Order: sequence, then structure tokens, then C-alpha cells
Amino acid sequence: MAPRKRVPRSAFALCLCAALFSTSILFTINLTGCRMFNQEKAHFPMEEISVSQLQQWQISSKPLVIIDARADHFFNGWPAGEGIKQGHIKDAISFQPHWLELADSSEDQQQLLAEKGIHKKEVPLVVYDQNDGSAGALYQSLKQQGFTEVYQLAGGIQAWGDAGNETIVLPKYHKLVYPQWLQQQLERKKEQSLITLEVGYEEESEYRSGHIPGAIYLDTREIEWNQGTPSWNFIPDNRLAKLLAQYGIDKSTMVVVYADELAMGAYRAAVALLYSGVTDVRVLNGGKQAWKAQGYNLETNVNYPTPLARTTLQVPDNDDLVINIPEVKALMDDPDTILASVMTPEEFNGEKSGYFRYSKAGHIPGSVLLENGESAYDMLNYQDIDGTMRSWTEIEKMWQKKGITADKEVSFYCGTGWRASEAFFAAYLMGWKKISVFDDGWIGWSMDPANPVAPKG
Repeated sequence: MAPRKRVPRSAFALCLCAALFSTSILFTINLTGCRMFNQEKAHFPMEEISVSQLQQWQISSKPLVIIDARADHFFNGWPAGEGIKQGHIKDAISFQPHWLELADSSEDQQQLLAEKGIHKKEVPLVVYDQNDGSAGALYQSLKQQGFTEVYQLAGGIQAWGDAGNETIVLPKYHKLVYPQWLQQQLERKKEQSLITLEVGYEEESEYRSGHIPGAIYLDTREIEWNQGTPSWNFIPDNRLAKLLAQYGIDKSTMVVVYADELAMGAYRAAVALLYSGVTDVRVLNGGKQAWKAQGYNLETNVNYPTPLARTTLQVPDNDDLVINIPEVKALMDDPDTILASVMTPEEFNGEKSGYFRYSKAGHIPGSVLLENGESAYDMLNYQDIDGTMRSWTEIEKMWQKKGITADKEVSFYCGTGWRASEAFFAAYLMGWKKISVFDDGWIGWSMDPANPVAPKG
């Protein structure tokens, strides 16, 4: 899977209309606002394929691409309704119809499709949904793109399950939540211990301009400290325990974290919470932008936490999730351990630093490069065009090509821990057991001249 290029998505920045589906109408997003696509006026007649025919194609190893057109939370495994199997058809890719409307040109649309493996016009494409209209909308878009063999799976995912076929589920899908679910939890907040955190770095003004109702602002400067150096580590354990108590967070508290736009901050906070022993940590997929895209309201009043008089947290409760230089040195000669550098090729090869306050570039000897995106401040390779997490099956395949698999012990690192935390959380969702964030990261490692550094290039 080739490194991704940025597909312009100014449509998402300029229009935050909801992508709403029904059996006959699809609301999508473009540069001028919401537009309505009526499937009843589609230019291409619908061609269907039965479950049994799709099975025959799979058995015969016929080249084809299966596309799940539903929202990604259903693809991951969230319940879609009574009688519908959770998850997705094996080898299916996730592609939502409105994604094409977030690209600025037909060339960008083609690039977006190609990134997902949809580029050979002669290969049959089979799209499915749960009879909500999304497959039909994508069907029309694909035909308009020039794909000749496009079929809709008759009966969708429900028919697939009714025939006794298995589906694939993200092991910890429930830890990556979606706006509708969070809205439901907020409506019944009095019935449970729930704290929602908007996480950012010096972004309180964004929080004050509008946040998810009930959310409390957490600045990452409260969970990290630079110790007078460019390296930002988590604060000492005793301070972290006190901080979480001040935020009303206990071991059994359900905590949902999200970011305004830079998702890395939310994942960084999630790692700190897991390390501290909070048992129910969840991330809002797509953050505040996804919330707004669904048409949910924001509030501007500032919410303050209710501190706990006592806490059951004993930080660290999961000390194997966050490691530092001594542990890394002990692991370097272990053939079953991988140091995964979540950085750009330029950083990894020693060509330039990704940070304006730190000039050294390079990597720890033996590290494997997992390209994050275009700079130290994005995770393009781990996100879809709408800012949600890239399909876990795509991330898993991307890692497999680098020899990174669930049976290995994998420690993710970047410069300071933000990018590494987002990659870590993807592995966590997949149920990987032997994973950690190398908190000192490249900056902490390279500040000590006694630590070895790989040759440039």
C-alpha cells in the first residue's frame, strides 16, 4: 500500500452539513453547501448480484472488489440493527459515498478511489449497505466515474448474514465511538459516570467558541511536561494521579476524549488514561468536526470538573503501555521486538527535523518506518478524507507489509509521542496485546550523544 498523498478536502472545512442517508435521498457535502441527490432520478439502472453469486466469485478467486458503503462504525462492528450481523464481509473495503464530495476535483476523486484499491475499471465492484440507500448512491457515483462492472448486493449485509456467512469485527470497536452514540450517552448521563474531554494544545479558545455539550477542556500541557528540554513526556505518575482526580476521573469512569481538528492530542490523552488504569477510555472518531457534520449543537459555556475527594487510581496501573529509554535499550536486541517510527521519510532518513524547536533528525538503529503523513503535525496515512480513523483493515495491511504483526512486541515512537499515540490506539483497537508508546521518543533519545543513531539515508 503506497504512502498517501493529500487529497484536498476544503469541502469539509467549508461545509459541515450532515451526510444523512435514507432509502431514496442522500445528502452530501460540496463547496457551496449541502446538495440533494435523488436516487429515483439515477442515470444508471441498478444491477444486483445475489449472495450466492458473490460466494461463487469468492470461491473461484475471481478478481473483484467488495465495498461496504455504510458508516465506518458499522464496518468496524457497532450493532446495525436487529437481525443484522455486526462487522463487514471478509476482504471488503470501507468507502462512504459522501467522501467523493469532499474531494475538490474529479482527479482528486480518482486518487481517493485508487488509494482504496478502486482503480481498475474492468474489475467487478460489489457494493453493499444495510438497505439504507448508501450502496445505491455509491453505485451511481462509481458508474459516473467510468467503472463498467458495478453491482449492488441484493439484501445487503443482512442477506449476507441471513445466509449463514461470517463477518469480520474490529476487536475493540466500542472504544472508537461515533457522534450518534455519544449523543445517546449524553442524554442518559445521569445514569452513568461519564466525562467528556475536549483535548488540545493551547486551544482553549477553540473550546470556548463551541464544544460538545458537557465537555471539559483538557490542555495537553497538563499531562505533559518538557523538563526544560524539547522533549515532552508524560508528567510523573504521582502528578498524573492527582490531575485525574482533579478532573473527577476514577478507575471506573467512562471517559470519552476528542479533539477539535488535530486528533493526535485526543489519542495522546487516551494513552495517558489507559496507562493510569482508567478501564473505559473511548475516542470520538473524527472529533468535533464529525459531531458538527451530523448536525449536533455545540455549547459555549465553560464546564468545570468536579474533583474527587478520593481516587481508586494507582498510577501506573498499566506501566507496560508507556516505556522510556532504559526499556528500549533492553529491547533493541530482541528479534521479536519492533521499534516503529511513526514519522515522515525525511525525518527518519535524517534529512530534516519535523520540529521547529529541535534540529536533529534520524532514527534509532533497527527501527521500522511507518509513514505518518506529510509533516510532524498530521496523520494523513491513518485518517480518511473526513478526518476519521482510516479503516483498521487498511492500517493492518500497511503494517503487515513492514513486518509488523500482532505476534510481535511493538513500541511506537515519533518525536514527542503524539503521532505514536494515534498509531498505538489503532493497534489497541485491533486487540494487540504487546504494544507500547516509547514516550521519550526520538527527541529524548537523540538528546543524549551516547545513544546510537542510524546513519543518514
